[in-house]
Amino acid sequence: MKWPGEHCYFSTMDSVHGLICIEDLNSNTPLVWNPSTGQLLLLPKPPNMNSKYINVFLGYDPVQGKHKVVCLPYEKTSHFFRVFTLRSGQESWRTVGTHNLKHKCRGYGSDRCINGVIYYLASGQGYNTFIMSFNVRFEIFSMIELPSGNFQDVLISYKGKLACVDRYNETRLLILEDAYKHKWSFQNFLFPLYMWNLKDSSEEPNLFKLKGCTYDGEFIYVPYGDHNNRSYIIFYDPVRNSCRRLKFEGLVDEEKFGFKLHVFPNHIESIVSL
Repeated sequence: MKWPGEHCYFSTMDSVHGLICIEDLNSNTPLVWNPSTGQLLLLPKPPNMNSKYINVFLGYDPVQGKHKVVCLPYEKTSHFFRVFTLRSGQESWRTVGTHNLKHKCRGYGSDRCINGVIYYLASGQGYNTFIMSFNVRFEIFSMIELPSGNFQDVLISYKGKLACVDRYNETRLLILEDAYKHKWSFQNFLFPLYMWNLKDSSEEPNLFKLKGCTYDGEFIYVPYGDHNNRSYIIFYDPVRNSCRRLKFEGLVDEEKFGFKLHVFPNHIESIVSL
């Protein structure tokens, strides 16, 4: 498939009900891509963002069957964000308030859309980190507190629930059990790359990064960095404490130029026309 441009960036590492959100860093404009049909939809440029760059999230409401794009200013605290509903005849962005939950997204953090709710890492005026949620159907923002003493920078969908992996302790999984009561459960597991034992591989743990989880609960680890010659990803099952490797063959010039893998867990085929 033809790539839309060298300055395009995957604004989210999830495929949301068959669609993927992309951001053009040159024009600061979001795009929505359907890999099944090859269609690429360029959205209008969000107005009055007061920021050179933007954060773009894609959500899906399973009740009404609607995709919505949420746009936030990059590294700027705000009370208001922009929302665009796909395939609705909408020609411009709508402004949605956060009900005094002034915050900013933490960098280009990975967001997740689970059961009609978008989750992303955020912070307020200080350095405290928390989870923000956005109900796609009702367009309501809410804040979810993280357990004290934990700083998470990896969000994944784990068996239908939001989960966090601590940046400084990648052997501990925090699972959101109740968003209203800010209730979390904890699960410890072995960091799989310390036990990785292949005759043709001597990988170091920091060369791989957790990117998501399969429906069966396997963690997906992807080679880290823009240039590498690792044409495979690793699946780790924390219940069975076992690893398996999926190797890609036939990638053009992979040894000469290197490449960067983007993983979209649980992507589904979609015939939605953009």
